[in-house]
Amino acid sequence: MRGLVSLLAFLSLLFCGLVISQPAPKIRVVTTTADLKSLTEIVGGDRVQVVAIMRGDQNPHTVQLRPSFVVEASRADLFVRIGLDLELWADQLLLSARNPNIRRGALGYVDASVGVPLLEVPTGPISRAEGEVHIFGNPHYWLDPANAKIIVRNIADGLRRVAPGQAAYFEKREQEAVQELDRLLKETVKEMEPYRGTKVVAYHKTWSYLANRYGFKVLAYLEPKPGIPPSGKHVAQVIRLMQAEGIRFILKEPFYESKTPDLIARQTGAQVIELPSSVGALPGTDDYFQLIRRIIRTLVTAFAREKVL
Repeated sequence: MRGLVSLLAFLSLLFCGLVISQPAPKIRVVTTTADLKSLTEIVGGDRVQVVAIMRGDQNPHTVQLRPSFVVEASRADLFVRIGLDLELWADQLLLSARNPNIRRGALGYVDASVGVPLLEVPTGPISRAEGEVHIFGNPHYWLDPANAKIIVRNIADGLRRVAPGQAAYFEKREQEAVQELDRLLKETVKEMEPYRGTKVVAYHKTWSYLANRYGFKVLAYLEPKPGIPPSGKHVAQVIRLMQAEGIRFILKEPFYESKTPDLIARQTGAQVIELPSSVGALPGTDDYFQLIRRIIRTLVTAFAREKVL
């Protein structure tokens, strides 16, 4: 009998040890973009499991919801979005998911734009005739690493809300991410310093925050209005402006058509620069830091070549 009691006690202690040693389940996070996924993984480390709705090579304005997206959102502990009406489809996703934990105002809802100094906030009346005007301001703020620090803070706050017992871990990861972003900023600003004031034309209003941070100037867009395809008349106006201003660069994202920028390049002698606007849009942009370095080094290479010529 004494031996049986000892065995039971041993098994009880062994069972308790196994229970205690079981790792906490990972926090399920759904992000709207690959950029937010990358930054969430940087802050969350091995405590999170992250799924992004969008691929980096997709136009964020034209995403079509799929049943698999709804399933992922229905299981999520945390939902992270760019906000500023970039992902209008996200509200339908949240409604369809029927997950009270990630609805607006819930502990698991994160709008990454909170606290970001916004550019191009419209003033006066707005109508659909103005194209895809974002009523709260330009939503492409993640392309400025200084804003990425704010995004990291918002994500870390969300993780601490849904997993308060792991707050210290996320606090440490947040501080390390901010330090790394500061190093990225210092490095890339130095690289771009010789090319401040360089004039460019862009396809869409994607690069406003990047240009504001690094000092180049976007003087015109191939879209006459955001989301409106280039017309022949507008293309002719852009060509005249480029010739008058001596503009030698046209910026475009991988998901926009190449016919128009290539035509303008032939007419003006300019160079078309394809820049990834999101993580995963082009090879070698597997995380946020690789994305920013790829953008800056692509610009520096093009600007330097033209300067030499």
